[in-house]
Amino acid sequence: MSEQLHPRSFAHVGITVPDIEAALDWYTDVLGFEFLMGPMDVTRGEDHIGELLDDVLADYDYESARIAHTTTGNGVGVEFFEFDTTSENAEPEPTRSGPFHICVVDPDVQGLAERIAEAGGEQTSEVWHLFPDQEYRLVYCEDPYGNLIEVYSHSYEQIYSNQDE
Repeated sequence: MSEQLHPRSFAHVGITVPDIEAALDWYTDVLGFEFLMGPMDVTRGEDHIGELLDDVLADYDYESARIAHTTTGNGVGVEFFEFDTTSENAEPEPTRSGPFHICVVDPDVQGLAERIAEAGGEQTSEVWHLFPDQEYRLVYCEDPYGNLIEVYSHSYEQIYSNQDE
C-alpha cells in the first residue's frame, strides 16, 4: 500500500520586477506585504547564493540579480527578483504553461482594485461574483510591472470547500 499523501504548504512565490526598490515599496504600501530582508546583490557564480542561483537558473541570460523577501498575512513568502536583464512591463501569458498570477484576499475587492489603480497598477476586469448566487467576489488587476494580481473576497478554502459538483 502506498503512503498517504497530504497537502504541502505553499512556502513562497517569486516575482521578477524591473525595479526591486520600487516594487518593495509598492507591494508593502498597496498590498500590505511585510518586508523581511534584502535587497541583496548577487553576482552569478560568486559566493554561496551566486553559485546557487547559477545552478537553478543555468539556462537564463543574466550576470547579476537583486533579491528581496516579503511575506503575506498568512505567512506565504513573496520573493522579488531584479535581474540585470529584466525587461519592463512584459505582457502576462496566461495560455503559457506555468504560473500566471498571484491572488490575495481582501473583503473589499473593489476598494483594493481602486487602490491598486491609484498606485500605478490597473484594474483589468470587472468585479465578478465567482458563483452567481453566492457572495464570493473577484477582480483581476496588474501591478505597475505587468504582473497579474487577482483579488478574492474570501479565502480559497471558504470559496471552494463546499461547492456542489
